[in-house]
Amino acid sequence: MTPQLLRPERGYCNAHNLVLVLTLFMVATHLAQTFLFYLPSGQFKALHLGFSLLIVFAFAMGQARHMLGRLGFSLLFLVAGVSAGYVLVEYQGLITERVFGPEQSDVIVGCALIVVCLAAAWQQWGATIPIIGVLGLLYGYYGNLMPTEVLHHSGLGFERLISYASIPNFQGVLGSLTALSASTIFIFMVFAGLLKSTGGIDFIMGFATKLAGNSRGGQAKIAVLSSAFMGMISGSTVANIASTGTMTIPLMKRTGFKAPFAGAVEAVASTGGQMTPPVMGLTAFLMVGVTGIPYDEVILAATIPAVLYYFYLLFSIHLQAVRDQDQVSTEAIIDIPPSKALLARYGHLLVAIAVLVYLLVTQMPPAYAAAYGCVAIIALELISALIRDRQNPLQGLKSAMIRVVDGLREGGFSGATIAVIVAVIGIFVEVLTATGFAQKLSYLMLGVANGNVAVMLVIAALACLAFGLGLPTSAAYILVALLTAPALIDMGLSTMAAHMFVLYFAVFSALTPPVAVASLIAARIAEAPYFATSMQAVKLGLPGFFLPFLFVARPELLLIEGSLLDQIWVTAVSVLAMIALNVAMVGQGFSRTHWSIRTLMLLAAVIILVPGVTGTLVGSAIVVALLGYQWLVRSRRSSTSLA
Repeated sequence: MTPQLLRPERGYCNAHNLVLVLTLFMVATHLAQTFLFYLPSGQFKALHLGFSLLIVFAFAMGQARHMLGRLGFSLLFLVAGVSAGYVLVEYQGLITERVFGPEQSDVIVGCALIVVCLAAAWQQWGATIPIIGVLGLLYGYYGNLMPTEVLHHSGLGFERLISYASIPNFQGVLGSLTALSASTIFIFMVFAGLLKSTGGIDFIMGFATKLAGNSRGGQAKIAVLSSAFMGMISGSTVANIASTGTMTIPLMKRTGFKAPFAGAVEAVASTGGQMTPPVMGLTAFLMVGVTGIPYDEVILAATIPAVLYYFYLLFSIHLQAVRDQDQVSTEAIIDIPPSKALLARYGHLLVAIAVLVYLLVTQMPPAYAAAYGCVAIIALELISALIRDRQNPLQGLKSAMIRVVDGLREGGFSGATIAVIVAVIGIFVEVLTATGFAQKLSYLMLGVANGNVAVMLVIAALACLAFGLGLPTSAAYILVALLTAPALIDMGLSTMAAHMFVLYFAVFSALTPPVAVASLIAARIAEAPYFATSMQAVKLGLPGFFLPFLFVARPELLLIEGSLLDQIWVTAVSVLAMIALNVAMVGQGFSRTHWSIRTLMLLAAVIILVPGVTGTLVGSAIVVALLGYQWLVRSRRSSTSLA
């Protein structure tokens, strides 16, 4: 096995080796900062952003097909390095005597940082995110020309605008979001990279196969479980689909699942991983940074909704496999790995994951927990290699080191690309905050809702779906947290409920047309029609769209209200509602379900979820009675056929 960046790609091996060297240096500086804290926060943000830009542009040089492109990216590489170096060297002057009166060189460097961040984001993520950043800058400068009271503001002068977007205020591209990326998100991306390179995907696939491989519809359930596990630590739904979908989607198709359904299962499962503790696709740390809520409270609140989501998805797959048993094979077409073999090969990764989770649960700062997790993976991988290759320990150690380097490279590169989009979104956030637009939008939403919480929730949901279109999870959450969560809080929702609500809808914008980027990637792998895959994904992901309304109405599901008994009761009836909703949507329970029973099941699910003891009891009784009726009908048919 050879690290990817040491293999020639389009003949430009030198650029890729440069990326490898820069990435390893970046990882080393960030681990050192975590343990030693050798730089002030502002300087470290500049170092973090500088490394990220250099890595992105070095990678782009290697990818460029023409000399002109390589020259352009080389120039951007040089500008990024000089600009970041300037901030590092001039840091003390920038934060003291020049904070209110920047020199001309400060303004020039601030402009340069903004330009290279926009260019890097464009190169890695396409046009959407840079356009958002540019619109923020234009709005900040030309706000005095904007119509309507909501959009109009006095306008920011050029130097003031650059200060808000860069230096010397250390906001925008060097603001609090970049600080979060530098201190926490990057280290977690390194952990995820190490986990993948040392066999994490194989371990997760093997573990998922062991759990679900022999069950009805097992191939689709394997996709759900493996994508959920990978989605928990991956910062990107699309990256998760690309890594696990290439294995799970063909497997589902070979066992009889239709191509759109196979693609939809992978898209929905990978998307759900972005809301699943302990990492929640990095949004857990963003939520901590934005709201100030302790990390342990965030992951605790996210636990029951995530369990309900995946229960619905797994049960839906099971019912569809039962309904379509003539088309879906029940025979296992893959080997179920022996538990001993799985643990012998990958048990050390389980130990490393356990170390990370334990440290997080015991309230160690997330950055420290991830750093110790990285150290644990590296040490355990080397020890495991020595044990496995007793006959040739040097060769085993060499192979393990190559895997570790590859993991550091992959994790560091992913962290650098996320740093770039976080920096650009930081421009938008700072400008909208400085101009007061975010607060005015909140007032506008409150006025439209006119005190009606249900109307406000619908407005917020639609806004989140719109703001999140085509954006990675982290960028989508930051936008909706700024633009829609404050209005929900003003309506009386708790900070936790408001931010969990907007997070769910921002994440699920990856499934909804017209963009539906998760469905698009999954459809390509499945070789299925995009629109059919997207519609199937929306149907499968239905709980992701109504769970936010449910935990707003029933905050016991977030474990932030009510006694333990109340929380257990609400969770139990929510599971019953999920069962009823599945039977209604799939048309299969203990037997094929008539449309009249499906309608009653749907109504019963809604009644259960409406707050109030009477409605919950009535809805639950209807579901139990209908399921009991189906079971009796099936039993009589079985008795008749045996007779």
